[in-house]
Amino acid sequence: MQERGEMMTYFYPAIFKHDAEKKIFTAVFPDLPGCQAQGRSMDEAAKKARDAMAASLLEMEEKEISIPLPSDERLLQHRLRHAKVCVMLVDMNSYRAFRAYKVKHAESKSAEWAASARKSRKSSFLSRVFGLR
Repeated sequence: MQERGEMMTYFYPAIFKHDAEKKIFTAVFPDLPGCQAQGRSMDEAAKKARDAMAASLLEMEEKEISIPLPSDERLLQHRLRHAKVCVMLVDMNSYRAFRAYKVKHAESKSAEWAASARKSRKSSFLSRVFGLR
């Protein structure tokens, strides 16, 4: 973890494994309980892992849970030779801004959808009443 004024950046190792039978990549963060992600490609799994890490850290911050120190990725790689260990980075200020944008965007899309549904119901009602098609 690194703090510079308002900016907060976290670095945590993720353990990536490939399941050839299921054709999925899995990422697990050993220092963040329950934090994991899956994807059909390594790139997809890495993107989802970064989002999962940010969401997990944000929840810990909001609930004022002590955030653990990251493990040494070299020791993990030495112990887990069958897996790939990558250090993931997340800037919490950027994540918070992105999350706020997604919420606003979802709310505006929801309002558009609701307005569209109301118009659709009105026209459907009028067509049934007046026999219009």
